[in-house]
Amino acid sequence: MDDLLVATFEAHNPERNHHRWYRVRVGKDLFGDWTVSLGYGRVGQAGQTRRYASDNPDDLLAVIRARIVRRRSAPTRLGCGYRLVHCDAAAGIDPHDWLPAHLMAGF
Repeated sequence: MDDLLVATFEAHNPERNHHRWYRVRVGKDLFGDWTVSLGYGRVGQAGQTRRYASDNPDDLLAVIRARIVRRRSAPTRLGCGYRLVHCDAAAGIDPHDWLPAHLMAGF
């Protein structure tokens, strides 16, 4: 999978010993289908990964948006919010197409 967009979020709450990361990777596979890889776990650990693929990017946009909405609810669940710590996009890829500004406003 070519990484056309990579965004990494982290949430830290030392009082509750919560140190978490969340990563969104968008790319294309060998057949030209869009792919999304969602990774998550404790900072410093390998974590878990879920992968999705589709020839229709709108299907994958819905998956990403649902996960970002979930990350925005972190303050009530974890006691702290996620913050965007890294975002990298390949030439010709607009991060706002995959990570809409109205959803990213909380980071």
